[in-house]
Amino acid sequence: MLGLAGSTTQARAQVAVRLSPTDSNDTYSLTASNLPKTGVAVIWQSTGPMAKDTYWSAAHAFPSNKVKSAALTVQPKANGTSFFKLSWVDINLPNNLIWLPPGNFLMGSPENESGRYKDEGPAHNASIPHGFWMDRYEVTQEQFMLLMDSNPSSTDYTSDLPVNKVTWHEAREYCKRLSKQQRTRNTIPSGYHYRLPTEAEWEYACRAGTKNAYSYGDNKALLSQYGWWAENSNGKPKPVGLLTPNPWGFYDIHGNLFEWCLDTYRAYPGGTAYSDSGKMKIFRGGAYYCPSSILRSACRAEPQKPDYRWTLGGFRVVLAPPVDQTEN
Repeated sequence: MLGLAGSTTQARAQVAVRLSPTDSNDTYSLTASNLPKTGVAVIWQSTGPMAKDTYWSAAHAFPSNKVKSAALTVQPKANGTSFFKLSWVDINLPNNLIWLPPGNFLMGSPENESGRYKDEGPAHNASIPHGFWMDRYEVTQEQFMLLMDSNPSSTDYTSDLPVNKVTWHEAREYCKRLSKQQRTRNTIPSGYHYRLPTEAEWEYACRAGTKNAYSYGDNKALLSQYGWWAENSNGKPKPVGLLTPNPWGFYDIHGNLFEWCLDTYRAYPGGTAYSDSGKMKIFRGGAYYCPSSILRSACRAEPQKPDYRWTLGGFRVVLAPPVDQTEN
């Protein structure tokens, strides 16, 4: 059973929240309308309309000015009840964050894709059930220094170079500190926090609605317009944001540095992996020293231990709902 609880928005008198069936089997569309034109709205989910705050979890968030495209698809659980409510806060998120709506996409690569590695298949439908924000840039040395008071990078301090040689644990700690900082400044929506992207979130953002080897197409000859790799980097990382972004506005999503993801590395359902230890974390995107095949949207062939310091490794952050993740 699905139900709507009372709205907690500051604009209670104007807001309309609606739950209606969709054309798909057993799914409903939860939409909000008449919201203010600024700020951020969060849709919360719980098993009861009178549940305490700790039993509500953020299911979706969106900038109010994008409300027409921010409907949330929900599906009743086989043996349970779900209730939803809406909150709204008048905040402005940093300009470097790009909002991505919920969606479905084909994750992985087809068997005939040039340069394909065995752990990229089978290609399968993946779902992003919530709206979230991702930084258009990789985290820079300046940003890392301000929060962590250290710079593990292999280069001399350069403010706009992406920080490298960061462990997965350090990237996670950076996200925790960033969440705490922004929460004290009231610039973060309730129920959301900064973290590493899941592998699915990362590929969703990288592909930007495409199904090609790269977010711009399949032609390797164009790669140097979009990413730093073995043929154009002169063996060095480059300042963030110098090349052409992907169709959704993300810079260096191909190349410059590998980017840590939150997930533990495992084979896709029905597929194979290079490690089944359960102790490896995922790097995505390729780096300045790599051949073109490593920069493809689907490539996941470089898992590493979470305490590994790699000259080619950095990260970018998302602002999204929490995800349970074992710390290895």
